Amino acid sequence: MTAIRIANFNRGRHYQHGAALMVMLVIMVMGGMVFLVSALSSSALQTKRDKITADALAQAKEALIGYAVGVNFTGGAERPGDLPCPDINNDGIAEPSCGNAAGNNQAQRLGRLPWKTLGISDLRDGSGERLWYAVSNNFKKSIRTAVLNSDSPGTITIHGLDGNVVNDGSTTNGAVAVIIAPGNSLTRQDNVSQARGCTVGVDCDATDKCTSASPTTVPKCNPVNYLDIATVGGSTEDNANFIDNSATNGFIQGRIKDNSGQLIVNDQLLAITQDAIMRPMQKRVAAEVNQCLTDYAAQGQNNGRYPWAAKLDTSAAPDYGDDSDTLFGRLPDTFTRTFADSAGGMKNGWTTICNMNLGSWWSNWKEMVFYGLADAYKPVNPPSTPTTCPTCLTVSPPSPMADKKFVVIVAGKKLGGKSRSSPFDKGTLSNYLESPNDVGTISFAQGISSATFNDVVIFQ
Repeated sequence: MTAIRIANFNRGRHYQHGAALMVMLVIMVMGGMVFLVSALSSSALQTKRDKITADALAQAKEALIGYAVGVNFTGGAERPGDLPCPDINNDGIAEPSCGNAAGNNQAQRLGRLPWKTLGISDLRDGSGERLWYAVSNNFKKSIRTAVLNSDSPGTITIHGLDGNVVNDGSTTNGAVAVIIAPGNSLTRQDNVSQARGCTVGVDCDATDKCTSASPTTVPKCNPVNYLDIATVGGSTEDNANFIDNSATNGFIQGRIKDNSGQLIVNDQLLAITQDAIMRPMQKRVAAEVNQCLTDYAAQGQNNGRYPWAAKLDTSAAPDYGDDSDTLFGRLPDTFTRTFADSAGGMKNGWTTICNMNLGSWWSNWKEMVFYGLADAYKPVNPPSTPTTCPTCLTVSPPSPMADKKFVVIVAGKKLGGKSRSSPFDKGTLSNYLESPNDVGTISFAQGISSATFNDVVIFQ
């Protein structure tokens, strides 16, 4: 009996030990599941935040390009390509100026996205922060001194995650603007703990507008408290400041972790490149020229006819006066020969509603704009209404039919080894237009922008 009791006791101990192991295994499995679910939830949350950020950045980019292309000329000072200055005091409104071309007030070209000025909603990233924004000196709306046209490069440098340069602001590859989603606050690598507050009635108002005379001295409006710094590849990049035309001092893309796995840059960047903004700008300029030509021909005295073009000359600076018997060249500013060759029958100048008469924007672009005229619509004496088109122009695609009255071509930025510096360069069509447009006869082509073709062609 004693042996049986001992055996039963030992068997019970084994059952208890096994049950304990089972309980421990269940606890471990449940713990692993909790960890896995937590990790998956965290990953899903980050994915959701990333989508919110990406959507906000994309909307901001679209709004900025739309602002630059859709300028209203009624004020006389606007020009295609102007981007607003940043918002420095967090009220959503662009500042009236952001430094001059000599580089003074560089810090004013970095601030928050001026969402009210852009006419969009108060965009936030996945962490709930407003977007930040930096603008190139060449494209800022005010103060302006540089010419803004197809050859104007962006001046902002952007580095990738590995520290390598993606856009070089010291070359023709610089970014025109950069939009930044700042993410959650961090302790920067320079040991600055990002405090993002303000005190209502002291240095901000109830809307979080920074009310100090120097807004960036308020933590709420200081870029250091939102934008991060990193040393990658032996060089340090601080997103809280940049310098135009610098190959090194620009912005760096996040997320970047240090050697210990600590997140040190969570800024998400989206650049507006020169290529992204220039094509729609060229189309806007072409549309304005098309409207001026259409309005001109619609004047009763012109009877549907158009002015002579301005002749290209390789021996002198571009001359924008019209020339007799010139069917292809630059768009004329004056109509002396058109008026004379029609014996005063045709109007001696653009109509008053032509936007090329407003402000100085046209002086920025007229070197880049070329104009071809069908022989059937040239100035004549008297300026009778054309009835047939035996020698009209062709544009392919859509079809090679010779039925176009005129073409307007806006040159893109220089491609390859082309030069536009000397009078000879400026008078040589192939330095501006690509084949077959660089012949300037009666046959033209349009196409998508590429490394070998960037003309914008419209016709009527």
